[in-house]
Amino acid sequence: MIILGILATLVIGVLGTAIGYEMNAPSLGSVLAIATMGGFIMAEIRRNK
Repeated sequence: MIILGILATLVIGVLGTAIGYEMNAPSLGSVLAIATMGGFIMAEIRRNK
């Protein structure tokens, strides 16, 4: 699950940056990557409870 989270975060970060440059928002990739990793962390916390 950890490797899946890392790979998904990297891919979404790169794609978000590419889309963000087209929309004149280059920090979009960082925001999407942080949100993705937060989702994986929340899912892991919920699964362990």
